[in-house]
Amino acid sequence: MAVVFLGISLSERNQEKQAFKQQLQNNADIIRRSFSVAFKEQESQMLLLASFVAADPEIQELFKYGTQMVRVEGGAKGAGESSRLRQALLEEVEASWKQMQRDYNLRQLHFHLPPATSFLRVHQPGKYGDDLSDIRQIIVDSNRLQEPLSGFEIGRIYSGIRGIVPVWYTRQDGSKEHIGSLEAGTSVDSLLSNLAEFVDGDLAVLLNRTNIDGAVWSEYRTRAMEACDCYIEGQTDTKLESWLKSGAIQYPAVTDMKTSVTTLTQEQATYALVSFPLYDYQGVSKGPVGRVVTWQDITPAWQKHQQGIGQLELMLVGSYVLVQLLLLFLLLRLRTLMQGRIDQATSAAKSANAQLMSVLKDSPVVTYSLEMPANTLSYISPNCLELTGYCDRDILDTPDWWLEHTHPLDQHWLVADASPEPDSTRRLRYRLRHKSGSWLWLEDRSRLVALDDGSQVLHGALVDISAQQHAESALASSERTLRRAQTIGHVGSWEYQFADRIMTLSDEACHILGLGQSSDADYATFISRVHPEDRAQVENAWHEAVQGGDYDLEHRIVVNGEERWVRSIADFQHDDSGILLATGMVQDITRQKNREQELHKLATRDMLTGLANRRHFMQRMAQEQARTQRFGSPCGLLMIDLDHFKQVNDRFGHAAGDEALKLFARVSSAQLRNIDILGRIGGEEFALLLPGTDMDGAFILAERLRQAVEGARIEQYPDLKLTASVGVSVLTLDDSSSDAPLLRADRAVYQAKNTGRNRVVRSDQSQD
Repeated sequence: MAVVFLGISLSERNQEKQAFKQQLQNNADIIRRSFSVAFKEQESQMLLLASFVAADPEIQELFKYGTQMVRVEGGAKGAGESSRLRQALLEEVEASWKQMQRDYNLRQLHFHLPPATSFLRVHQPGKYGDDLSDIRQIIVDSNRLQEPLSGFEIGRIYSGIRGIVPVWYTRQDGSKEHIGSLEAGTSVDSLLSNLAEFVDGDLAVLLNRTNIDGAVWSEYRTRAMEACDCYIEGQTDTKLESWLKSGAIQYPAVTDMKTSVTTLTQEQATYALVSFPLYDYQGVSKGPVGRVVTWQDITPAWQKHQQGIGQLELMLVGSYVLVQLLLLFLLLRLRTLMQGRIDQATSAAKSANAQLMSVLKDSPVVTYSLEMPANTLSYISPNCLELTGYCDRDILDTPDWWLEHTHPLDQHWLVADASPEPDSTRRLRYRLRHKSGSWLWLEDRSRLVALDDGSQVLHGALVDISAQQHAESALASSERTLRRAQTIGHVGSWEYQFADRIMTLSDEACHILGLGQSSDADYATFISRVHPEDRAQVENAWHEAVQGGDYDLEHRIVVNGEERWVRSIADFQHDDSGILLATGMVQDITRQKNREQELHKLATRDMLTGLANRRHFMQRMAQEQARTQRFGSPCGLLMIDLDHFKQVNDRFGHAAGDEALKLFARVSSAQLRNIDILGRIGGEEFALLLPGTDMDGAFILAERLRQAVEGARIEQYPDLKLTASVGVSVLTLDDSSSDAPLLRADRAVYQAKNTGRNRVVRSDQSQD
């Protein structure tokens, strides 16, 4: 019996160690995934900022002429005129640069000439003209492919997260010319700080000394750490640096590709250390350029773990003395173990709850509950302090606080929607006064919920959209400026005398309509230039103007086989002799129309695949859902997830991953009708709407699409095989929102993943 008890005790001791080790490993996996997600968000933000600056026509024109003068004056830097244009470009972007530094911690804004020559470092204007081809592959690739790219890279001055986009110049004929590229970059400091709060620990980024010494100019290098033969790029605490200097830890080389998890005891505290590789833009093929290191104080958990081991060892000794009391000891031990498991589960639940509260505290979304119909605010989340400057008690204890702090011009929105319909969704935008006196723009989304006792509560969420609102206002202001500039631009005038039916045109009007200089024409000549599809609209407007209506419209014309957009405005009046006379203007607005179409494409399309982006897809899905609710027409919904896509990026690199996503988009689109809507709603997640298609039809299409994806190949990556797991659902009359069908389809995808991937699974329509 003693031997059996001894064996059980040893087994429990080993399980305790393995459980603790697995807990550390699980935590390491969470940290690494969190870092990866936050890193991707930073990349997307850099691409968005670079795209915002690169879209400015003034910046495009200055960059265009600057590149021309560098070629004319020779050398990588150019001469006098190049310097003048470079200075003008710097002054043009300076305001945006300062704002992005302040709002987004932007550290770098850099214009490049193909293939990778520095034209202007906004962050270091005196440093330009150097060739970066040998150290900045992302610049070479972006200029070669003329596509947006992002990733981590080491430069001449800084290392950090980069987003680089091509810069285009639009010629007068509407064609585009690739000038070069614009790069936005930031350090890892803000990323590390945000993650440190999330993981309840500290982080540091170590970079390979060889990579830094081979790329960064000597005057911008910090002192290298001899203990790890590396540079510390960023850290939220100096403990790791002191441990390395003192030799307390011997960390693997920063080029090691493995993830390591270990523990360290220093100054009566125990830390869990996690280290995993950091790859630059070129990915796994180049190998790591450094490592990300995190450490968390796990002293209480470690002491509890050691205490458990000590108890087990004590039992090993006591088993030889207390054989006679073995049965009683086993019962007591079982009780102790069960209580320990309960305590551990309780501790884990408390930890998870604390972590959830921490996330809610740092979340930009403030939630609230409003009791109806009294309009009494019964709850608001504590992070309202960060949003409004007021704590929750200040708001809850003051009646009508919210209405009093709402901008006077916006209060009518709150009053008008004071009694929403049950289960209806309310979405408002209004201004709220911050404690500092400034005005915040808020987006308020809420839903009225009926409780079992008959009362009603309005649950809502508030988001600060001040930056978005200011951006929209800036865009509206830019459009107004463009319209004013167009009114003093090349605008043609004309006059039509109804008595002799002669139309006299100015030189610019003749140029726009493709006629000879200062020509006289008639109405038939003018209408012949109008696009066949727009002639009825123009003639109707002409006849209505003759009867006293307004003549102000936009339409297309065809000149020498080229389609143009024009705006025509005219005033129809009788002269002193009573003869009707029309005086008007015609303006070429082709570039404006093309820009509107490009902006619409940018707003509704995914930049990489060309498919509908998540926002546009959800809008189309809401339309199809409304059609289903109104007419009962069927609509299939597919959720598609590319299998093992992370392994594609890890094995072949992010460039191959991007090609795989574009291949999927092409192959899938070839299987679809014009009315089908395919959108990218996540990294490797796609959704497909099939109007007029029931469950069986959607399943057949899903299987055909799956087979097409499985058989597709990328020429430059012959070993890359792509498969997809597909979940099939349909929109129903019972769906009150888009969430229900998406959830059913997502569950089906999850089932496909769990049953082997590369398959199609129907959703259970009874589950919501």
